[in-house]
Amino acid sequence: MTIYYPAIRVLIDPEQSDPLPDGARAQDVSLILTDEPGVEESMRPAAVTLPPCQARQLAFDLLVLAEQAERMRTHP
Repeated sequence: MTIYYPAIRVLIDPEQSDPLPDGARAQDVSLILTDEPGVEESMRPAAVTLPPCQARQLAFDLLVLAEQAERMRTHP
């Protein structure tokens, strides 16, 4: 089953960071999928937290796919 969420948000939540042994903090990136507000049968939000390396890889993959999709676009 495929579920389509119309809205995607990404954010960095400083409260969701982890302390490291050297005193620094490891900061993740949150990806949140949401439904349209006010829809009677709206879906619950779905979220995932990614470390920076995975967020960067996802961003790169999305860019590659967007470029492929644009090349595949047909003109009338």
